[in-house]
Amino acid sequence: MIFTSYQCFAMPCDMTKFKHYPSTNYRVIICDKSRALEIMPQMLDEAGFKLAKYDLILVKPNLCGMYYPDTQLIERTLRFFEPHASRIIIGETKSMIHTPEKQFKRFGIFDMIGQFGGKVSAVNLMKNEILDVEIPFPHAVNRLPIPKLVNDCDLLVNIPKIGKHSDTLLTCALKNLFGLLAEGNKYGIYHPLGVDKVIADLIKIIRCDLNIVDAGEKVIVGTDPLTVDIFACRFVGLDPLKVKHLRLVSEDRNLKLENVLNNLQIIEI
Repeated sequence: MIFTSYQCFAMPCDMTKFKHYPSTNYRVIICDKSRALEIMPQMLDEAGFKLAKYDLILVKPNLCGMYYPDTQLIERTLRFFEPHASRIIIGETKSMIHTPEKQFKRFGIFDMIGQFGGKVSAVNLMKNEILDVEIPFPHAVNRLPIPKLVNDCDLLVNIPKIGKHSDTLLTCALKNLFGLLAEGNKYGIYHPLGVDKVIADLIKIIRCDLNIVDAGEKVIVGTDPLTVDIFACRFVGLDPLKVKHLRLVSEDRNLKLENVLNNLQIIEI
């Protein structure tokens, strides 16, 4: 078991409560960012996302990493979902270089949420109750510390920005979910174990329902972080077949990465 400075808050968890991917959605939607802010409902519909009523939505932007999504994209996402949710939380965890509170202030998140009449809040997820979740058939770790809000939310919306990474080659949707781990020293603890393997382990116990990706001049939308990341590779000149965590996640679904790549449905609107 991995010991963290937050272990005193941990508790055993029945991992069957967590959501899983029944299948791969091969559809990825792309649009100019200037238009995407206006036609997000159409993009989500084309991606196969089914809008519902939600008690709690958790929005996970990459604010404590190295590549920060456009704050307008975060705000537009909040405005789209606000009428459909009782409560929305923008959540982040501490990294080795940033705290969520510092980044929320830096990017104007605290000011932004003031426009929503108390319905939206910004939360350091490491101050939430932490679940100690067992990993089935692990690649690197037997258990991972996950904020309880990840389990409690009705919808998890992932907002990364595409970039290159020295260890994982690609940082996008799957790598941003790595930021949900309730451990401030993620680099020191998990990278030596093989961060690609840890990402694949994490995805076994977390389901991300929607990915809204800042791709520079474009926005990418998809319900499956794996297919979104495969497509995202072309924006940073990477061969997806060489990105280890993409292959591991595919294999964990009993799929060949080559077949997923060949079956991608790219829709530009």
